[in-house]
Amino acid sequence: MIVAIHQPNYIPWLGYFYKIKKSDLFVILDNVQFPKESPAARNFIKGKNGDKVMLSVAVKKSNGAFQNYNELALDYDGKWNTKHLNQIKDAYIKAPFFKRYFPEIEQLLKTRYASLAELNIAFIKWAVEQLKIETPLHIASSFDDGTLGAKNDRNLNICLHFNATEYLSGGGARKYNDEVLYEEHKVKLMYSDFASKEYPQLHGTFIPNLSVLDVLFNVGPETSHLV
Repeated sequence: MIVAIHQPNYIPWLGYFYKIKKSDLFVILDNVQFPKESPAARNFIKGKNGDKVMLSVAVKKSNGAFQNYNELALDYDGKWNTKHLNQIKDAYIKAPFFKRYFPEIEQLLKTRYASLAELNIAFIKWAVEQLKIETPLHIASSFDDGTLGAKNDRNLNICLHFNATEYLSGGGARKYNDEVLYEEHKVKLMYSDFASKEYPQLHGTFIPNLSVLDVLFNVGPETSHLV
């Protein structure tokens, strides 16, 4: 049983979905603290001028800076969601699969969500469906009442909760994963080997590692072969 775990990022890059596909069970960690300047509330698409365009979600921090993803309310006063729709349309209206995906993206962004986690999870579930990934998704807050610990302890305890034999981690976690701890509990620690592949892309020079929206608009259903 391979388990992978990650915070709910906003319309993530393809490597996020690669990790989902390579695991037998994927846990979305929605009940941990949202860090300042977190990439979980923003991502990049490719603008019609060939540059990276950042889509940033506005959140409310009226209850303090130390809120979990599933507690962090969205701030719709500035109409960031309408801006994102306009930016996406402007960037991809000439893309081969714009008409296929834009109406669903429009529906997702016009929906008002209670929290950042709820928004991001909705997009993640949608993209998983488009990519034909069958890995079951579990939301951490649905089974963790706060007793699973923090950091290494939490990730390991989530693996043990699901009787995992292997934990698939992102490469960036090498610096803080406690390999001895996993070994003691007979959970094999592995790292994602995702390598970005070039695909047909509008607007000049290829830019890797953009939001999954970029590859879906440009490649369509065949995107599943790139994951």
